[in-house]
Amino acid sequence: MISSRNAILYLAPGLLLTVSFFVFPLLFILYMSLQQWVGVGPMTYVGLGNYQYLLNDDVFRTALVNTLSWVFVGTFIHTPLCLLIGLIVAKHPFLWKFFRTTFFFPNIISTAAIAFLWYFVFHVDLGLVNGLLTTVGLGGWTRAWLSDPQTALICTQIPFIIYVGFGMVIFLTQISTIPQEYYEAARIDGASDWQQDLYITIPLIRRAIAMQVLFVVGYCLKMFEYPYIMTSGGPANSSMNLSLFIYRTMLFADQYGLSMAAGVVTLVVGIILMSIVFFTLRSFSEE
Repeated sequence: MISSRNAILYLAPGLLLTVSFFVFPLLFILYMSLQQWVGVGPMTYVGLGNYQYLLNDDVFRTALVNTLSWVFVGTFIHTPLCLLIGLIVAKHPFLWKFFRTTFFFPNIISTAAIAFLWYFVFHVDLGLVNGLLTTVGLGGWTRAWLSDPQTALICTQIPFIIYVGFGMVIFLTQISTIPQEYYEAARIDGASDWQQDLYITIPLIRRAIAMQVLFVVGYCLKMFEYPYIMTSGGPANSSMNLSLFIYRTMLFADQYGLSMAAGVVTLVVGIILMSIVFFTLRSFSEE
């Protein structure tokens, strides 16, 4: 049995790194969020003034709502799609190894490169979408997808679909641990494939589903590349999210204290959402 002294020695490097690169920066952000500073010169203490400004700022509220929209898409559209593909590939259909590799491949490509690709997919003149619509005789449906406030946010969220491979791998790993005897007994009782998935597979991989949602929530909260490269948060801030708001507030408006306050709000939103996921995961573990 390891002694307390040895345990402290083993944990010391990790604790030192955590304090140096997480605790201290977090305390600094909290301190800065109470200041008004343009990056040079003295700071001015404003207390909760930055937070009050954010509450009354239409752009920040739009960024917050759009970020929550990203979380909604990731949780209720992206995750079910990952689950569906995982269930199909787990049955080892024809060329299933090829499809498994193909679906996972986008996860190893630079997000910025994929964002540029989708930028040209929705480009008003050179875009694949408008080109296909014109080719099939639906030229009246063409539009400036990335310049329209009604479609800009959706267009930045659509590329998120191609990352289904990550969730698929999580589900495939969990499905592989399910004893085949369960499925054999279900087939003897006359259960169809979708009934086996509904009553056997999905209940037994609930923890994996909760973990996938946890990853998706974290990814959506820090999403930056797609809105920045495809729309720059426009038009009229319609595709702005919290990460891009923090970036623009700090580097373009030189409002460092305000950007730190926005970062704290993002952190609080993340803690709330993560707590919900952890509570759900804990509930699944106790069942």
